[in-house]
Amino acid sequence: MRLAIYLLLILGALAAAGSLIPQGQPPEFYRAYYGNLLGGLLLRFSLHDVYHSWWFITLGGLLGINLLVCTARRVRQVKGIRGWGSLLLHVGVLVILVGAILSGALKRSVYVEMGVGDSLDLTSYGFPNTTLTVENFKIEYYPNLEPKQYISYVTLKTAQGKQTKKEIKVNYPLEFVGFKIYQVSYGWLLKGQVVSSDKIIPFELPDKKSLPLDETKGIRLLFMFLPDYDEESERLETRSPLPRNPRLASALMKGHEILEITLIRPGETAKLKEYSVTFSGYRYYTGLEIKKDPALWILYAGFILLLGGLAMRYLFR
Repeated sequence: MRLAIYLLLILGALAAAGSLIPQGQPPEFYRAYYGNLLGGLLLRFSLHDVYHSWWFITLGGLLGINLLVCTARRVRQVKGIRGWGSLLLHVGVLVILVGAILSGALKRSVYVEMGVGDSLDLTSYGFPNTTLTVENFKIEYYPNLEPKQYISYVTLKTAQGKQTKKEIKVNYPLEFVGFKIYQVSYGWLLKGQVVSSDKIIPFELPDKKSLPLDETKGIRLLFMFLPDYDEESERLETRSPLPRNPRLASALMKGHEILEITLIRPGETAKLKEYSVTFSGYRYYTGLEIKKDPALWILYAGFILLLGGLAMRYLFR
């Protein structure tokens, strides 16, 4: 039991570190955020992916073996309902541990941004032969135009051929055959093309993103969408979040220097130096978090056994 307590303490500390340190980010994220020294150490000791690291799984396995041995010893000493309750409690802890290890190894969680009308094959994200389609997206507003609710209307088709059409709201995820899909964010996709003397560059980019034009000179176009441009103020401001008077603010940049800036209506073309920028249109995109945990039922079973063991151990004499 002393070994089990030590293992639990170590695993608890590592799990806490995994909840405090962002998991699953690219290596450059940790070096940029934590510095080269600390970021390098986090990557070297797999603290950027704690729950899939070999040492976390090994410690969990040692704890499982320890609990299995303790449980086997208690089988020979079981007497009465309280004894069986104590045994059931140990089995419940063991099942939870197995479920947690399997969950850490098998669980998938990804974030995607999809435009209205787009379909995405999720095979490359760890969900083979599964397709997600965004049928529509809308925002509900209060009278003062503060956002009230974000709603995505999606179709999910699984590898088994099962399909569902549902709406996803903030705090109301889609749940279907083991999948959970959460509404996380939203924004605008801006579509058009840039024409120079020697090439045509089509684009469809999220709001406030830039389009590289000449990487050797650091030339790029920075886009900002104004859904309801205030023509009276003549500032880069929007009067409301509704697309009542849309404009695309296009800034020609060289490094951090603004060379020229202009506002473009949908369907129009404007000139910035030697570049012609056409603003074709705009649409919403929705940011969705997709999760699936095949081992979740094992965790639930373990908690049921644990609660049953506690009840038998302490409620019966």
